[in-house]
Amino acid sequence: MNGRFSLVIILLFSFALAHAKTDDLATAAEVPQDPVIAPQDSVDVKTDPVEVKTDAVEDTELDKLIQLVNNNDVHGAYLLGLDMQQEWEGDEEFDFNFGFAAAQTGHYNQAIFSFERLLQSHPKNLRFRLELARCHYFLKNYNAAEHEFNQVKKSKPPENVEQQIDKFLVKIAEQKQQVSRSWQLGGGLAGGYDSNINAAADLDNINATLFISNAKLTGTLNLDDEQKSQGSSYYQLQGFGQYQQPLSKRTSIDASVFLSHKDNSINDTFDLTHTSIDGGFRILRSNHNFRFGGAYRHFLLDSETLQYQALANARWQWYFTPGWNFSSDIEGGKQDNDQNDGLDFHQWQSRSTFQRNVLDFNQSLQLNFGSDSSIRSINQFQARDYYAFVYQLQKGLTEKQRLFSLLNYRVNDYQDKFSSDHIFYADEKRSDQLAQIILGWTYLFMKNTSAKIQINHSQNSSNLELYEYQRTLFEAGIMITFN
Repeated sequence: MNGRFSLVIILLFSFALAHAKTDDLATAAEVPQDPVIAPQDSVDVKTDPVEVKTDAVEDTELDKLIQLVNNNDVHGAYLLGLDMQQEWEGDEEFDFNFGFAAAQTGHYNQAIFSFERLLQSHPKNLRFRLELARCHYFLKNYNAAEHEFNQVKKSKPPENVEQQIDKFLVKIAEQKQQVSRSWQLGGGLAGGYDSNINAAADLDNINATLFISNAKLTGTLNLDDEQKSQGSSYYQLQGFGQYQQPLSKRTSIDASVFLSHKDNSINDTFDLTHTSIDGGFRILRSNHNFRFGGAYRHFLLDSETLQYQALANARWQWYFTPGWNFSSDIEGGKQDNDQNDGLDFHQWQSRSTFQRNVLDFNQSLQLNFGSDSSIRSINQFQARDYYAFVYQLQKGLTEKQRLFSLLNYRVNDYQDKFSSDHIFYADEKRSDQLAQIILGWTYLFMKNTSAKIQINHSQNSSNLELYEYQRTLFEAGIMITFN
């Protein structure tokens, strides 16, 4: 083993969770002493070869720095390194030993700069990446720490190393759940083409029956343009904001708002504006997360009120193993439609979701059950029970690029038949099946600013032809986020 710089070193992560006054990871563990490097928090990994050359002679400042680290005098090494920094910064032996001393004395910001420089020259060196991950952890940069630990896991380190990394990842998940004040604001602009802005069947006419006294007249009814499927280009504006305020270490209140407006170029008839306001109270207990809240959603169609929803909701989320969590949601409330009293409902919905996020590959599988019960019995043919399966994934291609997709299959079973004198479907009961797929790509091309391209295709099949349709949206846009 090289006396100046170890290429293959034995490292062991330590984890002191039970007795620590804080939720931080322990930083002390016994390890075999390397002649040059004596890390206290480390893992046994194989790294890419790093040849460090120096013309320094005995008793130079660098030799003294290395000796202090060897003697475990990290405080002395850190103070000496501060004096040497201006002259020696960029030298690999200095960067490692000073970075290590800075990390061991709690000066994680300075340590990060050292290990980031080393990784620029040696991106496959797992030791450097692990030290960087540890620094991010103690600075509470949990997303960055998680990313670096997962990068090491991708390299398939020894089993004991992976086990220790998993412990860090569990702790990171727990820390993410701890309450802290946070906020986020964002907005976006997108444009595209919608093949069916009114979600209408591709029909020109439909058979109709008129009941007049005791007479029954049948014939064909021609549909006007607004009743037919219409395609149009469009632009869409979006904005959102969210805020979380801690009440204690394990409780908080939160609020969020979402706004969107879709404007079709062909006409204004189906321009849709959506506003959603949500708030709640959250309780954290170990790896369980409970939230109780409510939501208000308001929709405008062609600048006139279409409908609103007022809902109460509750959620339980359980982080049961590294990279996995399960959540269960239930919500219920009322929908009031200003343009069609038949769509005034009492509503409830439950969702159960398994989510897996490992190595920047996020997947979720969701099962939904729900019911829209008509407020007026005369409109019971509009009421429905439904269930749905939803699969989503996101995959990081690079640090700046991501792929995402969604598969959705939903069955709507309507609760009652149409009336016996209905013009189109007398005494018939409706049943629909909706299949949907979304594919997209995002690229973070500036800090806080990303571009998005996506295609969204859905097909609704029904036993009644008037309710069958296909719809495809092509969209591209940008989103800016601040937090």
